[in-house]
Amino acid sequence: MGLKLGAIPSDICGPDGDFEHALAVMQQDGLKYADIEWVWGKRVGTHTEEEHQRIKALLNKYDIQAAVVGGFAFRDQSAQHIELGDAIYEANIEEIKAQIELAKYLDCSKIRCLTFSRQMAIWGYHGADVRNAYHNRTWPKMLRLFEEPVRLAEEHGIDLLIETGVNTLLTSAYLTRKFVEDMGSSRFKILWDPANTLFHSETPFPDAYEELKDHIGHIHIKDGTVDIRKSIITSTNVGEGAMVPYMEAIAQALTKDNYSGVVSLENFFVPDGGTLEEGYRQSVIGFKRLFGGEQR
Repeated sequence: MGLKLGAIPSDICGPDGDFEHALAVMQQDGLKYADIEWVWGKRVGTHTEEEHQRIKALLNKYDIQAAVVGGFAFRDQSAQHIELGDAIYEANIEEIKAQIELAKYLDCSKIRCLTFSRQMAIWGYHGADVRNAYHNRTWPKMLRLFEEPVRLAEEHGIDLLIETGVNTLLTSAYLTRKFVEDMGSSRFKILWDPANTLFHSETPFPDAYEELKDHIGHIHIKDGTVDIRKSIITSTNVGEGAMVPYMEAIAQALTKDNYSGVVSLENFFVPDGGTLEEGYRQSVIGFKRLFGGEQR
């Protein structure tokens, strides 16, 4: 049995694009699982009940299952400036509640959350704690801020996934695993993006995989190159970037370890003079070759 393969519809048609067309393209490519992120120019957690009904009807029409309701709560927020119970925090909590509502309506058991804007040093010692690490207060504060989202996930029987991100506080497999384990909930899991951890100089396989494999709830696959010194990331077709040495080994390990979640193509690639959809159509070939097989 092969891995369960999916994609992100808004990475085919764009956030403002034709959601139905994206689902039709996925159906043609045999990708049966969708990360629901942006639909009709609105991010999940901001749609109306009528729009939820339309989303579900279109998923049913194309026989595609919602794998993750991919929310954006807490993205671009500073951990130093958001406070438990303030207006910004409560707005993000309400967005998570709406994502849980949509996930349950779509018979989906997972929602995604992000963490706060990147902070270079979370811990510091011998004076660096004062100058560089905000007195080492960030980590315990993050744990407090996530108590309510995790409680909501537990209450509703939903898995809350935290992603290894590029511009977030949790940029490595180590940090993300530590955060999940410190929270201590079976409903708090990891959405692993191995390219993101590679972009932060972490070897995706075997290092990152072994670090967090027991906590993976969903996976995003993309490819690209990075120049850390110049702070440049360039998207590429899947199978043409820095992920090339690792993807086949990751696919084999997931199969060997009986990974039951979904592996989704996250398409950022736009070819020169082309479109996002053209980038998807190029990337899906390598994606299916590396991670495909008989669909479960």
